[in-house]
Amino acid sequence: MTVIVGVRCTDGIVVGSDSVASSAMGASPLISLPSNSKIQIFPGNVIVATTGSVGYTQRLHAQIELAIKGNVFKNLPVHECTANIAKRMLSDLQSSMAQRHAQQGLQFGALIAAPIRDEAYLVEYGTMDFQPEIKKDKLFFVSMGSGQLLADPFLAFVKRMLWKDEPPTVDVGKFGVYWVLDHTIRLAPGGVGGPIKLATLRQVGGAWTAEGLEDTQEQAEYVGELETHVGNFARHTIEQAPTTPPPAPPDPADIAIMQDLGSIAEG
Repeated sequence: MTVIVGVRCTDGIVVGSDSVASSAMGASPLISLPSNSKIQIFPGNVIVATTGSVGYTQRLHAQIELAIKGNVFKNLPVHECTANIAKRMLSDLQSSMAQRHAQQGLQFGALIAAPIRDEAYLVEYGTMDFQPEIKKDKLFFVSMGSGQLLADPFLAFVKRMLWKDEPPTVDVGKFGVYWVLDHTIRLAPGGVGGPIKLATLRQVGGAWTAEGLEDTQEQAEYVGELETHVGNFARHTIEQAPTTPPPAPPDPADIAIMQDLGSIAEG
């Protein structure tokens, strides 16, 4: 059970996730435990976040390491690079006859943020078939995992209200990604939970640098302040709005006269 969120920014990438891993018996979850493995940063400043089987995650990590050693991210154009990662992972799974579910496919997906030929890209690998989609233009954001049904509507709200329908800076992107994850974790019936993990890919001293954020207290405080402001604004606006008193009820004598006139007209 997972929720992961990514956004391509004007100056880099932000990726975030919850921190709960589930042990299951078939399709039935048994226990949930804290996990630090949903976001991994590899040499070459490659960030990988996954949703689905822990075993599949381990196999993807091994393939990412091989791709880095083979200079896939440095030498190949972006479409060849992203397709190469998909081919590596699918070939690995096919070698052990990994099952694809008829309706839900592999049930394993990933977000990869990496500098490819010295340009930062955010790539979604779909949970059905693990095919890559580069997040760009108007689709510069993404959420994945079991919490996606809760995350997506709120992510669209954050995109419209906070990011103004345009890619944000990394600093503003961190705030938005944290807000979406916090909202999802608070409302999810189970299977996702904190602490929230964030990682960024941005240029430092002219070189792309990936790093994990150990402390997200700043983002948590921003969320608390903003939600308090919105709540106070709505309440004060309603309380201070000018009101128009309802019209006075008609005088009983006037009602009687109108009834008499109606009787005369009918007669």
